[in-house]
Amino acid sequence: CVRMLRFAASSVLILLSSAIPSAAFRFGSPDLSAGKGSPLAFALSQPTSVLPQVSSSKSSIARFSPTLRSSSRRSVLCSGILNLACMEAASPPMGLDEWFKTNGYVIKQSSSMGGSSWSSGGKYTSEDGTEFFVKTARQSAATMFAGEALGLQAMYATNTLRIPKVYAYGDDGKGGSYIVMEYLPLGRGADQFEFGKAMAEMHLAPCAAPEAQGGQFGFPIDNTIGGTSQPNSWDSSWVRFFREQRIGHQVKLADSPRLSEQWEAVLAATEDLEALFAGVHVRPSVLHGDLWSGNCAAADGKPCIFDPATYYGHHEAEWGMSWCASLGGKFWEGYRSVIPKDPGFDKRAVLYELYHKLNHYNLFGGGYLMDSQSLLSRLL
Repeated sequence: CVRMLRFAASSVLILLSSAIPSAAFRFGSPDLSAGKGSPLAFALSQPTSVLPQVSSSKSSIARFSPTLRSSSRRSVLCSGILNLACMEAASPPMGLDEWFKTNGYVIKQSSSMGGSSWSSGGKYTSEDGTEFFVKTARQSAATMFAGEALGLQAMYATNTLRIPKVYAYGDDGKGGSYIVMEYLPLGRGADQFEFGKAMAEMHLAPCAAPEAQGGQFGFPIDNTIGGTSQPNSWDSSWVRFFREQRIGHQVKLADSPRLSEQWEAVLAATEDLEALFAGVHVRPSVLHGDLWSGNCAAADGKPCIFDPATYYGHHEAEWGMSWCASLGGKFWEGYRSVIPKDPGFDKRAVLYELYHKLNHYNLFGGGYLMDSQSLLSRLL
């Protein structure tokens, strides 16, 4: 939490120091209304390219290249709803400067807004006053930004919270990559009751992905949570999805015999986690996936969330980062006014927190190992 707050605090301070003029982008901004006929639903249903894989050696921060789950064409994601500047291996990359120039923008000013271990952020202002927020990374766009772009658009399509628009992402031709987004005037003035209510409405919104509409859990693309790989293969069973692609995946990355032993004990004690979900019907909801205090704010007075690790899952899984999100009574009052608390929530909350504590251990090490072991003990 402390490490991540450094980037969030610096970003908010800089964002608050300037006003946002009303300016239209010169290229078409997509209409992302929800529903089967929306551009997002269309894009998720079309055949798209398998993005190039990037091999990586084993380290404490597990990284990988996400893949789309269909093949043959890149046109939808590269020119459709996202206006993406993504590139296949055979295509020449369009660097950030070239992207601005191609779209008619002359950048007169740019300023750094801090960063993390895996990406850096900055504000770019063009001569006509248009402002952009740009994140850059030292890895490929396929690895770092494809999942983020599609995740932001999936949440944007619900028309519930203030979500930054995505305009492009791509490789810079120098081994790194970027994502260009709408610049938002972030602050801390969001009404917490309305924030909670809007989150519940997002969780109840129609799913754009046809697979999720059919009751499956996952996402069209594998992505990352922080700098850790997050697999999202579609699965009709939420319990199996979370057991194998969330906790099981993190336990394997941790490579700790003690953690593995405890995890096996939990599986034996809970009928492979099935007992934790007795009597509960789980339907797919679009999730932010990494909701902590550094990834939520207010924009123009409205609740805003960003930097997602999006997938379609159980709405309760959204709260696995509550220990680092400062969600108060008014927030929960708003959320519960739309989605009541299900039986067994408190026990499942331990499971959902475990995923993020394991991820923090794989990212940062230290005391998160003991936290994870404690949570595993509570599930027995």
